[in-house]
Amino acid sequence: MNFANKRIKKLSKTDIILEKIKKYAYLETVTIVTLFLLVGYIFNPQDICLVHTQVSYALILLAIITLFHGFENGLVSIGMLSIAMWFFYPEFPHTEFLVLLLMTMIFSEFHYYWTKKIKELQVEANYKTTKLNELSKAFYTLKISHDQLEKNYVVKPMSIRSAIEKIIESNRESKDDKIDVKVTKFYGNFLALLEKSFNVNSALIIHKKLGHQEEELSLENTAVTYSALCEKYSKEEILSSYLLNRATHFKQPVYISDKAGEPSLKSKEDSKFLVAIPFVSDKHISSVLLIERMPFMAFNKENLISISILLEYLSISISQNNIPDDSYKISAVNETAFSYEYNRLRYIYDKYAVNSTIMVLKLESELQTMKVHEKVLQMLRALDVVTVTKYKEFHYVLFLFPLSDSSSALGFLKRLKHNIKYDKDKKFETMNFNINQLELLNKYIEDDYND
Repeated sequence: MNFANKRIKKLSKTDIILEKIKKYAYLETVTIVTLFLLVGYIFNPQDICLVHTQVSYALILLAIITLFHGFENGLVSIGMLSIAMWFFYPEFPHTEFLVLLLMTMIFSEFHYYWTKKIKELQVEANYKTTKLNELSKAFYTLKISHDQLEKNYVVKPMSIRSAIEKIIESNRESKDDKIDVKVTKFYGNFLALLEKSFNVNSALIIHKKLGHQEEELSLENTAVTYSALCEKYSKEEILSSYLLNRATHFKQPVYISDKAGEPSLKSKEDSKFLVAIPFVSDKHISSVLLIERMPFMAFNKENLISISILLEYLSISISQNNIPDDSYKISAVNETAFSYEYNRLRYIYDKYAVNSTIMVLKLESELQTMKVHEKVLQMLRALDVVTVTKYKEFHYVLFLFPLSDSSSALGFLKRLKHNIKYDKDKKFETMNFNINQLELLNKYIEDDYND
């Protein structure tokens, strides 16, 4: 049995050494300072910390440790040096000690701001990569519509995009109160779509229940959705299956293949399933699609890749259309995609303090709002999100600028007014808010000046 896409990133020897150093930072600090004091004792027992030499070797040692590990390790080092100064020097060198302490604090500030900047850049890069993947899957879905569904529906052509929208709409109209029930129905409709479009005779999806996104798949935190003809299995059988374990290990699709690496219905391994396709959200497995039976002619790489992308697209749609009740809500905004994007950016701000900006245009005329919104859609950048809403007698156009400050919003506003043809359409009120100023944003929309 061979596996597709099973290569994972291997750490270099340098990365492995750095990881081990960070893991045992305090032990390394104590060891290095102890060796330093031992060397100082050998060369000059009267100046064990080597602070009275022309070059302050203790200061160099503290610079290396503090800049690499941070303030806590620098404090451990200065503590060990001060103990050595107290016991091995006839008179405690106050001046040298204060210099070392001051420089340790300065080095720790450099370490703090440097690591903070790196984390901010990593968050920004990860967010843009996620958005790019979502857009890529959406565009590839259109290609699947022409390549696959038009073969199966000559009389009544349809697109996977529209089918997905119908599934989302049917779940939005569901009267079930529990989100887990809606998600199960969502996956059931998706399996029916796979049966009609890709000849997947039987399959199942094991997925996490709400509130367990960061946990590993287990008996307690998962639910299983079956297609109409799929055989029923216990959760123990599913979680112990060979393909599922390999898919969750590599976090990539796995399927039975021949020696050439092509999908094959013959397997030397005792496997109940042909394919295991996981959906990874924020480095955690959220769901796994397991295909039990599929015709030989339909069991090919093109179809499996298409199904894999569709599963991710559908899973992203689930999170966008099933926002928990305790999520942040913007007054008068009912568009799920905008609310989902705001909550994701607010989560990034709450965790990493990386800001985003919301710009609001306040207009009185519905016609003016339509004209401005049409011009906005022509100018909008790939990562920016916009929605239109109405509250009482005013119309609002809300922009979400991910990981950008107010200068980006002001630049966009300037370009927008430049591209609006008539002066009367340029007359509207604007306000900018940081991502954490939700209460002020809601008061602005509601025209509420009460504190």
